[in-house]
Amino acid sequence: MSEFFISMINEIGRQCLSSGYTLSTAESVTSGYLQFLFSQGDDCTSYYQGGITVYNNMQKCRQLGISLSVTNGNHGVSRLVAEQLALAANDHFKTDIGLGITGFAYRDGHLNITVPHAFVAIAVKGKAVCCRKVTSNFR
Repeated sequence: MSEFFISMINEIGRQCLSSGYTLSTAESVTSGYLQFLFSQGDDCTSYYQGGITVYNNMQKCRQLGISLSVTNGNHGVSRLVAEQLALAANDHFKTDIGLGITGFAYRDGHLNITVPHAFVAIAVKGKAVCCRKVTSNFR
């Protein structure tokens, strides 16, 4: 595993521990990778409460209560969906910080996806506070 990722996870962990915050994840496009990364961090059991992978729209609805009307028109990939994932992680795991991520990991001509991208959102204590679109330079 990349030293960069471990360093980043450990810094997030230090920030959570110094603030007394707990953290959880709700993932789609990363399919559990964030859960794996956080499980590798120093003292992770003191702040990381767990995560859930909801790879398709039906599971986003069934497991986390995200309305199909929010996911169906965009294949489950939008700022709003990422924010809903982060908020659902907060609620589901009863944590202070929820991370949500959804996106397209590859180009898809049928869906007109020319650049792989994801939306990453952070919710703090039940309020979405940040959402960013990240793109891949993979062609």
